[in-house]
Amino acid sequence: MNPSPKQSGQKLLRQELPWLVAEVVLLLVLLNANAPELWFWLVVLLVVLAYRIERFLANGDPHS
Repeated sequence: MNPSPKQSGQKLLRQELPWLVAEVVLLLVLLNANAPELWFWLVVLLVVLAYRIERFLANGDPHS
């Protein structure tokens, strides 16, 4: 038996919420960083985004 779309949407939100919060925090840090730190935090943000994209592509589209 498949879960209802509402339940799967809540599960997806619960799963994605920590990543979304981490990305927003990284963006805020990036906006407040001074020059030497800027490159470090930019690389951290890009690594997190690249990881998430890679995981999304490895899992495929869950709505198919």
